[in-house]
Amino acid sequence: MNAIARVASRAIDVAAIAIFLAMFACVAAQVIFRYFLGDPLVWSDELARYLLVWCAFLGWVIAARKRSHLAITMGHDRLPLRLRGLLAMFAALCNVAFAALLIYYGLQIVGRNLDVTTPTLFFSAGVVYAIVPVAALAVALHGLADARHALAMLLGVAKAAP
Repeated sequence: MNAIARVASRAIDVAAIAIFLAMFACVAAQVIFRYFLGDPLVWSDELARYLLVWCAFLGWVIAARKRSHLAITMGHDRLPLRLRGLLAMFAALCNVAFAALLIYYGLQIVGRNLDVTTPTLFFSAGVVYAIVPVAALAVALHGLADARHALAMLLGVAKAAP
């Protein structure tokens, strides 16, 4: 992994942790203000919901990077290396195609929501949706790296595990 990829991976990890901690603090503050102080926060539920969405998309990127999505590999593991490479190429290209669709439609939904303000917060709803094309681009790049490795498997240059 080159230096830029390491920095990007680290930044995504840090962002995911920071967003999760912010979500936790937001929910904890809501509980404290509602039940102990008797004065609920108006904005905390909405912010926690948006942070959860961002956290989920960053988790998708992290899982794509670590190749830790759920997979049943019983049949795959019994195939010859070149057939595994072909199957891996197909899966990687499907991931890239899905990510490309999310980039395309994600950019459209961001554009349509730039002028819509969130009900209780000070920023545009486009900010909430911005994670969709950003995360999809990151997943597409991981998919392209997987396709490159699958091509090496097909050519007999690489082992099965990337």
